[in-house]
Amino acid sequence: MKKAASLILFMLIASPALAQDMSGKYCVLTESEWSECIELNTGGACRIVTEVWEATDGSGPRKDYDRKETTCSYEVRGGQVLLTHHGVTEALKADFYDWKEELLDGWSPGLKPVEPRAEKSVLSSRVYWKEPMDELRVSEPPRR
Repeated sequence: MKKAASLILFMLIASPALAQDMSGKYCVLTESEWSECIELNTGGACRIVTEVWEATDGSGPRKDYDRKETTCSYEVRGGQVLLTHHGVTEALKADFYDWKEELLDGWSPGLKPVEPRAEKSVLSSRVYWKEPMDELRVSEPPRR
C-alpha cells in the first residue's frame, strides 16, 4: 500500500500540469492610459481585466474610465496555459522572459501568447508578467 501511495505521489509531482501552480495575477507592463491583467485562480477559473482611460495632466482622477472583465477558464498543459473565453482557446507559454523588451534588466516569470494567435484574440501579444513584477525579477533565468 505504501508503495502504491508513493508511486501515485511521484506521478503527481512529475506531471508538469499538476505540479505547476500557475495561479496568480499576470499583467502587461504599460506606460499609461491602459492596463491589462490575467487573473488565474486555483481550480481553473480566470478573468481578463482591461482598463482604459483618457490621459490627464498630473495625478488627478482618471477621466473616461472604462473597465472590462472577461470571464474565462484555463488549464495547464506542459509548459502552456490554455485560456478559454467566449468559445475561443488561446495558448500562452509559461516561462522566464527577458525584460530587455521593456528596456529593463533581468528576467521574470510570465505568460506570452503563442503564435499564431487565435483569430478572435482579446489578449495583447506582449508578455504578461507575474505579479509582483519587481520582487520576482532575477538577474538571470533559472537553469533547467
